[in-house]
Amino acid sequence: MPFLVRAREVVVLTVKGAVVDGPSGEQIAAMLRLHDVKATARTIEDRLRSPGATILAQARELGADLLVKGAYTQSRLRELIFGGATLHILQHADPPVLMAH
Repeated sequence: MPFLVRAREVVVLTVKGAVVDGPSGEQIAAMLRLHDVKATARTIEDRLRSPGATILAQARELGADLLVKGAYTQSRLRELIFGGATLHILQHADPPVLMAH
């Protein structure tokens, strides 16, 4: 939270088709705003790229200097065999990445 409060802008990104159970991006952004974080929600649909590639493309487009991401929402074995956003981001991210499991 200390990073987020100090940020000039926080974008909560949702990639359609790559969501897990839990609060929506808008709900997360609303909760962050209650804590004085300058947060907005953005939902992206990208049928040409994987979710991980879409997240990194959006981070580049936004000029992000830190990417905060939940990690391994599928089992690690499934992620290892089939790939996933977490693995893709770990392998290809340019900005620093803070992951929470």
